[in-house]
Amino acid sequence: MEIMEKKMTIKESFNLGQGWHLMIFAILAMLVTNAGVNDGLNIALPAISEGAGLNYELCLSMGTVAGFVGVAMMLVIAKFRDRFGGRKVSAALFIIFGLTFYFLFLHATNIVMYALAQCIMVSCGQGCFYLCTGPMQSDWFPKKRGVVNGISTIGANIGTAILAPMMTALLTFADYKTSLSVFAIAAVLLGIYAFVKLRDDPRELGMYPDNVSKEVYEKEYKQLSEHDEYVSDWTIPKMLKCKEVWLAAIVPGFITLGLLGIITQFVKRNTALGLSQGAAVSAMTVAGLIGIVGSYAIGYLDTKIGTKKACMIYCAIFALGIVCNLLASFWLPLVYVSIFIVGFSLGGSTNMSLSFPASIFGVLDYPKVNGVIFPINYCIGCLNFVVNAVVMKLTGSLTGAYIVYLCLFIINIIIVAKTEEGKWDKLKHPELMNK
Repeated sequence: MEIMEKKMTIKESFNLGQGWHLMIFAILAMLVTNAGVNDGLNIALPAISEGAGLNYELCLSMGTVAGFVGVAMMLVIAKFRDRFGGRKVSAALFIIFGLTFYFLFLHATNIVMYALAQCIMVSCGQGCFYLCTGPMQSDWFPKKRGVVNGISTIGANIGTAILAPMMTALLTFADYKTSLSVFAIAAVLLGIYAFVKLRDDPRELGMYPDNVSKEVYEKEYKQLSEHDEYVSDWTIPKMLKCKEVWLAAIVPGFITLGLLGIITQFVKRNTALGLSQGAAVSAMTVAGLIGIVGSYAIGYLDTKIGTKKACMIYCAIFALGIVCNLLASFWLPLVYVSIFIVGFSLGGSTNMSLSFPASIFGVLDYPKVNGVIFPINYCIGCLNFVVNAVVMKLTGSLTGAYIVYLCLFIINIIIVAKTEEGKWDKLKHPELMNK
């Protein structure tokens, strides 16, 4: 039985009640995380490497190391989340993130300190969002999951749009240790905010899932209420033997791989096509701003028509953006169409990474199963460095890499089309409770 079949309006999608605390935390947490491990490195890393006398390229390569260390730490963080809950672990992770940002990241005097800082920060940032707040959103908003994921990922797009100019402005007032410490302070404050304001169950704050009334919950969420004390029976060996676990990891993995492969080389690719350096950099800001709209739009589409259809449409849109970029080699104006489409797609990537696995395993088991799905997804995404480097080495351009990413999105459409939505959702298939 589906939970709440009636169609939801845009106004209703924003009626999140106390759940807005979770949204605020997720948006700001993603923004602060990006300051230390993603977009912010465009400004922070040159300042740190120069100020500390570290080799820039060596520091940059630590991002790959941190990515794979982060994958291993996901399994540890998932264990802590299962034991202590998403709220407490989210709070702890961001306090650790902030302390690491200040004492190790900004004060690194050798490559070991810098590498350790990156490993801790990547583990804390990604672990918080994908293993804690993401599953919490599914628990709080089983029907509104798609649109909520769309809202919560806006922070990543804001980061793409504003972090570089914000950090540049901060560095004009003081040295990098002082000026960039604002992000360390923000992370610690966010950790405290999470501990004080977040809850693992909406009923702890006098709310019911999807912010419905008690009467609606008891009437229309009967299946969910019957499993309030449910403990997932999925084990790691069982997950690794399940085909849908791998499919639920591969699809977001291909999205992440394509997204990172394109966006990390977006300026380089567009200047090669004929844009000036200034125009290409401005395109990144424009893409980030458009991504804010895309985050909500893809999320709302997810909620309105279902995750399976929304994911196929999303992959098709991103594929179209890549095609436009490839064809811009023959007609330059298409690069602007590509910037718009890719920017819009930025907003839906994390949404689909959270929603697609949840749509297969349901709200009861998704938090547990995602502890295995996300590390696989992340490992696939980290391959973007290899794809870009190998293609550049062999061909001297990024065209071949873009063709690879186009093929991945086409493969995703095929995989999603053949995947059964709700296959392991025990609310839809109660017979699975006995297996």
